[in-house]
Order: sequence, then C-alpha cells, then structure tokens
Amino acid sequence: MQVRFAAATIALAWCFLTVPPAVDGQSQPIIRVGILGPPEEPRFSELAAGLRQGLRDLGYAERTIEILESRVERHDEARVRARVTELVAQRAGVLFVIGSELARRARQVSVQLPIVCLTPGDPVAAGLVSSLARPGGNTTAITFEFPELSGKRLELLKEAVPGLRRALAIYDPRDASPRQGIAAAREAAATLKIALVERPARSRDEILRGLDALPQVDALLVIPGGLPAGHAEEIIRAAHARRVPTMLHARTTSTREAFASYGTSDVNVARQAARLVDKILKGSRAGDLPVERPTKLEFVVNAKTAKALGLTIPSAVLLRVDELIE
Repeated sequence: MQVRFAAATIALAWCFLTVPPAVDGQSQPIIRVGILGPPEEPRFSELAAGLRQGLRDLGYAERTIEILESRVERHDEARVRARVTELVAQRAGVLFVIGSELARRARQVSVQLPIVCLTPGDPVAAGLVSSLARPGGNTTAITFEFPELSGKRLELLKEAVPGLRRALAIYDPRDASPRQGIAAAREAAATLKIALVERPARSRDEILRGLDALPQVDALLVIPGGLPAGHAEEIIRAAHARRVPTMLHARTTSTREAFASYGTSDVNVARQAARLVDKILKGSRAGDLPVERPTKLEFVVNAKTAKALGLTIPSAVLLRVDELIE
C-alpha cells in the first residue's frame, strides 16, 4: 500500500511539471534541473559549475533556470529515494546524475523523470541503457571514459616508468564502471608482464589500508569511478610520499599533482552534457538521445612531480605527451 501511494504521489507531481519555455523570451517560468551526486568536493561543485556554464553557453539566463543540488552517498538507498521524490515534487524537468549506481537507484524511484547520467563506464554493460544509439527507458548518458582506458593507462605507465614491474590498482568494487576498468587493467597487466596488486576500496579506511601496499610497488593506478574520486588528493600525496608515481584518468583540481593522467576532463564533459539537458527541456525524450562518448583524450605528464620523484621521463614518452606541466 505504501509503495502504491508513493508511486501515485510521484506520478501526480510529474503531471504538474513546468513546460520548458524558449530561452529567449522575456516572461518565462522557472525551469528546474536537478543534480544528484556523491558529496565529494571539490568534484561535485566543479561538475555542477560545468553544467551551469554549459546551460549559460546555450542561452539560459540565471533568472530562468534553477539548479537543485542534491548530495547523497552512492549507496544510501533511502536517502536517494527521498531526494529523487523531493526533486519530482519540486518539478524538476530533468535530472543530471553523477555516477551509474546513483542513476540506477534514481530510475527505480521514478520512471517518468528524464535522466542524463555522467558515467566513466559503459552504460550498456552497466544495465543503464539498452544501447548507445537508442538508450530507451527515458535515460541517456554522457561518458568521460572508456573502461579499456585503464589498460591503456597501465601501458603508458610502463613506458614512462621503464622499471615498472608491480603496480597498485585501487578501485571501488561496488560500482559497475570501476569493475569494468579493473578488468581492462588485469588484461593489460598480463600482456605487459606487470603484477597488478589490486585493492578494492569501499570506504576511506579501506583506501588507507590499500595504500599500505605502496612500499611493494613501482607505480599506482587509480581506476576511475566510485569512491576513490573523492579521495584523489589524499591518494596522490600518500603515493608520492613513498616516491611512487601515480596515473589517473584526467587532470582536474584534485589530480593536478599526479605524475600523469590520460583521458578527458569530466568537468568539461559535464559542460557538454548541457546539450542533452537542453534537448530534453525542449521536448525530446531522454531515451531517444544517443549516448555521447569522449572524442578527445589527452596524455598529461607533470614534469615537476617527476623531478620530485627522481624520475627521468623517456624522450619517446615526451613526444607523445599532449601537455607537459613544468
């Protein structure tokens, strides 16, 4: 009975959604866009700012759009359910979700609410969408990652650190995206003849215990997605204190001191996600919008960090670098 009542409440609230107006009018009702993501700073605020900037780039004025921010732990099902129900009641026209696990839980609460999911993994393999071309289910996604890039990062680490024999890989096993990434890293490690020391992390304490393996390895690979994203700076500091070079998915505020990164900025991708949000607000169904994937990847090496770690960057690697931080 309670489940039917909750579903009826959500459906009723949805019936009163504001119809998206043209953005160039003078008299416009407020459009509401919800953001649902883990309370990891500065990442949450940076992604929210990226989405806001993208909407401004498309002509949305601050006075015509309201961003409803909701910070929830990835696996707090009760809190996710409560916040999504509130967002529907607040007449959010679309929900921008950070992470595949939160998107899955949000979809369980409301089938009507359009969702744009930002994920580092394959949303088809994660069960979020039916296909990349026709996602279905009133959900679409924009990715800042290919799972196989975790294997590519290990290859680049091997080239940048020729003596690499053992690498520590930290990942969140609860999330489909990092599970895909660690699988790709395992496959690459076997080919590269690198012993991969895997440390799953479901909490900060488990991250710290995983870092106890640093004296046993030659490099550290952080698999994107899930918990480690909120502890990147702490992970990098711990590794560098042991003179262990680090490889992450992209150069961001939290990862700027890493030895190297390879990928695309999820903040820039959040800005690009505004295009999908805009189409939905103008009447498109989320499930009809193809999933967007990154087309430009950057290999960034921090020469200052390399010097501090006593590393000499091979000339062949320098030729491949897109950006060298002096």
